[in-house]
Amino acid sequence: MFYYLVSSGRKFTAYLSDTNVELVTTYNAIRDNPKGVIELLRKYDYEYKAYTFRSKEQEDYYYRLRTLYNNLVLSIDRVQLSRDIEIAALFIALNKTCHGGLYRVNGRGEFNTPWGRYKNPLICDSHNLENVSNALARATLFAGDYTDAAENAQKGDFVYLDPPYDPVSYTSNFTAYTSNGFGHEDQVQLANVSRKLSDRGCMVLLSNSDTPFIRELYSGFVIREVEAQRAINIKVSKRTGKELLISNYS
Repeated sequence: MFYYLVSSGRKFTAYLSDTNVELVTTYNAIRDNPKGVIELLRKYDYEYKAYTFRSKEQEDYYYRLRTLYNNLVLSIDRVQLSRDIEIAALFIALNKTCHGGLYRVNGRGEFNTPWGRYKNPLICDSHNLENVSNALARATLFAGDYTDAAENAQKGDFVYLDPPYDPVSYTSNFTAYTSNGFGHEDQVQLANVSRKLSDRGCMVLLSNSDTPFIRELYSGFVIREVEAQRAINIKVSKRTGKELLISNYS
């Protein structure tokens, strides 16, 4: 949503937040030092592809990067800018080479997605990273809960919320983007906050899965079904699924 609004040429002030500290760290590093992030990504790209496709050496290299990443994000010595740049480059490199492009952590906060088997992953997309850096220059970024961000929203502000989706089945029940998860009680709290924002005069838009639970939670809101890409793989997938766009405006 943010990048769409930037590309539209609209003038606005943006506040972007996420509970995933490493994601926010990555965006900050891309905004403030894209050249540093790109330089490290080119290094990882070269070293990863120096090994034979799907070889044991390539797999081992992935797990070395994963261990390095976890050691950095769990270290108390991560206030240095150089460490943030390294975290950002590793975050991107792992996302491009892990199974399904999935960011998942365990209860200790360790990234634990296994290696993916991609023939030629685009680990360093320098042109895109530079464009993202330019876009983020007009945004304030912070790591925190959406309720903290919503406290500052005023009448006339546009608020977009993109929570972990309510699972459509038991096997699709995944919310481990952080070590805290996001369950039914969190979904109820989100709906309550959305109503408070609406009462405050904010324009509210959020996305979620199409389940009876979500439809009931947002009774009274404008609910639209949309077709959306479900896959988060680095390869474009043709698979689509029903999702909901929920708003307090038509």
